[in-house]
Amino acid sequence: MIDWKKEGFEIIDSAENGLEGLALITEKMPDLVITDIKMPGLDGLQMVKQAQESNCQTKFIILSGYSDFKFAQDAITYGAVQYLLKPIDEEELMGVLFKVKQQLAEELKDEKTKRYVQSYIENQQIYSYVIHGEKTEEVEKLRPYSIFKLIKLSDNGRKINTKMIVETCNTVLNERHYIYTYGDSVFILVAANSDITLDDLIAQINSENQLNVTISSVERTIEHVPDLYKEIKFLDSQRYFYPNKGIMTQQVLNKNNAVHTLDKLIINLKLAIKDNRKEEIEETIDFCVDYFQVTKQDSQIVKREWSIIFMECVAFLEASMQKPIKEIEKDKLLSVIWKESSIQQTAHFLKYVFYDFGRFFYETNEKQDIVDEIKRYTERNYHKNLSLKELAQEFNYSQSYLGKKFKSDTGTSYHMYLDDLRLNKAKELLKDSNHYIYEIAKKVGYSNYDYFHKKFKSKFNISPKEYQKKQEEGD
Repeated sequence: MIDWKKEGFEIIDSAENGLEGLALITEKMPDLVITDIKMPGLDGLQMVKQAQESNCQTKFIILSGYSDFKFAQDAITYGAVQYLLKPIDEEELMGVLFKVKQQLAEELKDEKTKRYVQSYIENQQIYSYVIHGEKTEEVEKLRPYSIFKLIKLSDNGRKINTKMIVETCNTVLNERHYIYTYGDSVFILVAANSDITLDDLIAQINSENQLNVTISSVERTIEHVPDLYKEIKFLDSQRYFYPNKGIMTQQVLNKNNAVHTLDKLIINLKLAIKDNRKEEIEETIDFCVDYFQVTKQDSQIVKREWSIIFMECVAFLEASMQKPIKEIEKDKLLSVIWKESSIQQTAHFLKYVFYDFGRFFYETNEKQDIVDEIKRYTERNYHKNLSLKELAQEFNYSQSYLGKKFKSDTGTSYHMYLDDLRLNKAKELLKDSNHYIYEIAKKVGYSNYDYFHKKFKSKFNISPKEYQKKQEEGD
């Protein structure tokens, strides 16, 4: 009777009875359901009632051969749009469908308006924090994220097509983002939990208009998000010196800053290594590359200066650790510096060498006690299948190093420490007679009951069963 597609509808499923219908409504959440009343299992009125009780937003049209007013009354009470008697009149049904379409369109419009207003308020409060430092409850929505970047787009005082920016961001950015118009500029705050890449976004935006783009560096806590705006303001103030730079970043300033000397770079590198700041280690090595490229020295001289940088940092590391590095290890690393065929290869190699230096500083200065970390991790996970191999993967250390470090600091092997922890936990659980012994063995990490029994008796000179019995008797 009805050309559904022409009327703007699509049939997504059908059901044989009310029970099947209710399941499909719950699963697929259709806009409209047309149902009979008399059906096995669950009649149409009860199906509508139960669907509505589950906060279903579906519209219902009830069909029936019964003309009893009570059915119509119940249908309307349960939220049906219309109650139609069989045989169905085509014009009447078409009128009802038109009414449903109008209702759905109005609700969609209201929902879009509601979402727009909520988004607008959220953006206003977020940017009130970004620009003015005014913190509200909305700002806490940034709390789950660990990486933040701020972008400013401007067009020399001309109005920017904000709609285009919004559509581009929604298409290109996978990360959470907030867009805000401030004067003639548009700001985009990007929040993520992994590295943010903006190349595709900027390329897409500038494919239509060549805008001035200012990009902040990265902040990692919401408390420092307002600092991104301060950085953007500073970078914009530097456009006076770089009028031809369409994209302004801190890296642009650094690479164009010719005041760096090798001595200053070495000092910066030592500080970055000392504080284990990976990004600053990378940045300083990149500055060294820029320095060598600008000074245009002979490659052999550059390799010699790379070697000086390396040895200065080695001496700094040795002094801090109060332990010399083996000469054979130094010579091995120096030989790589002299063998590399390009400055980029040398820089790449030294970055990883200095990452290790930074980690050694981190440990030496007790900013991270790996043994305490292992103990805390074991306390939380002793019931799992733990081993030094698992810990090495978890903490990003070699298995051999962790084993030696743990025994050196505690006087016992990790395996013995884990056994002691598990057996003491088991001892506590055995005080409760509600647990079977094999259950307790599994709870503390022993899948093999015989092995658990042997270990327990070896440590406490009593079997688990005997210990539990003594506890029950009050000994």
